[in-house]
Amino acid sequence: MKQVLELPDLTKSLMAKIHEDAQKGTYRVNVDGILIDVFPYVFPPISPFSKSSYTIYSQFGNLTDKRILDIGTGTGILAIAAAKSGAENVDAVDIYEEAVKCAKHNVQLNSVDSQVSVFQSDLFSSIQKRNKYNLMIANLPILDYPENDLRFHSLSDPNFQYHERLFEESPDYLTKNGRIQVSHANLSEGGFEKLESLAKAKGFKLKVIQDIESNNYKWRNYEFKLK
Repeated sequence: MKQVLELPDLTKSLMAKIHEDAQKGTYRVNVDGILIDVFPYVFPPISPFSKSSYTIYSQFGNLTDKRILDIGTGTGILAIAAAKSGAENVDAVDIYEEAVKCAKHNVQLNSVDSQVSVFQSDLFSSIQKRNKYNLMIANLPILDYPENDLRFHSLSDPNFQYHERLFEESPDYLTKNGRIQVSHANLSEGGFEKLESLAKAKGFKLKVIQDIESNNYKWRNYEFKLK
């Protein structure tokens, strides 16, 4: 008998909150001095349901003169934080057209448009292979769950296809000592183990750089490097 997948209650609550906020239109938040306008249905940088997706910027370290790729940029918060941390150049991409518009707006709002370029891309599909990055920020969907509504694509990664493609394709775009930072949570059973085994199978070593407990779940920020 085929297993019926069930969304965690936390995810259902987050989807309801995103939908509720979308009905009100664009709203503004202040994230440690970074002003962010959240467009309808774009994943918010601050949420009572998700604690690690925006805090990962505190582990960036010194980005002076570094080239950064922000995958799944959403509102652009992490790309902007990288630029303010001294990055020479940041490419910020998202599969969702409204997120691309939102991130472009916020990049201009925070006056980092000379450092940050925002464009639509399905992971690496619109990125030239000659581009090499010192750091990739991959804020990918967490749930191994089918989702046909593109507005909620930021939550769903059926069969871990995006994560598999990340580890499969990223070596072509990393510098020699380049690294990937990924935010994840144990919303699905064995979620951490699945992510870690997938990365190791593709030749990456990992380090947990932050653990956060919230809403009875663990949120974890990882750093991955090629062995």
